[in-house]
Amino acid sequence: MNPFVKGVACFIVVLFPGVTLISCKGDTTQKKDPSHRTSEPSQSTEEQRKRIEEAQKTIVAKVNGVPVSMPELLEEMNAIAPQYIKPGQKRDPKTDETVRKEALDRLIYRELAVQEAKKEGMKASPEAVAEEVKRIKAEMKTEDAFRQNLAKSGITEEDLKRRIERNLLVEMITEKEIFGKATVDLEEAKRIYEKRKRSYKGPSRPMTFEEARPLIENELMIAAVQKREDEWVAALKKAARIEIAP
Repeated sequence: MNPFVKGVACFIVVLFPGVTLISCKGDTTQKKDPSHRTSEPSQSTEEQRKRIEEAQKTIVAKVNGVPVSMPELLEEMNAIAPQYIKPGQKRDPKTDETVRKEALDRLIYRELAVQEAKKEGMKASPEAVAEEVKRIKAEMKTEDAFRQNLAKSGITEEDLKRRIERNLLVEMITEKEIFGKATVDLEEAKRIYEKRKRSYKGPSRPMTFEEARPLIENELMIAAVQKREDEWVAALKKAARIEIAP
């Protein structure tokens, strides 16, 4: 399944400590200077906030005039990098470029989906946003840890809520335009069963069509969702004005 649909329910709302995992400036390991061990944590947080604010000014793309910033791209790259870079594995320019391209594709898709959801009058309920904030706080264990993570990310709680709202809009429009419009043909399921019936085995005998039907329909639904997604995304991109920074 396409990475867009796989990721729509994931709330990518945290954190910037890993921003240097993928970068365009070479070494990604931050060496610690023993002489700075006594530095105040607040100073480090303030410096990071300033770096994030400066990076925010760098625009990597525009989607119908809406900018996509460098921090957004780096954060998305960090989210998907483990799929390509295993622990202990060395990075290489080709992998970095692959990760960057997929991350940018996801961000463009997400912005297009949000714009389409708003165009159709969809709104994320305040209750749903509040529930997700509550869940995130529970995962952080304490209010202090939650606040520290926000500070490290260079975002406010209101920024977090806006991110959650956007992700909910992506879920809503995806449910309607992709999952809601992907269908399975019963006759096709029967044809597949007849063709492969010997491969559908129960504990003591071959499965009947009705027993194998959920397996076959699940397989067909995955293909249908992929097809519908490809069509929908292509249509969105065709109608959009997408500018990629050089």
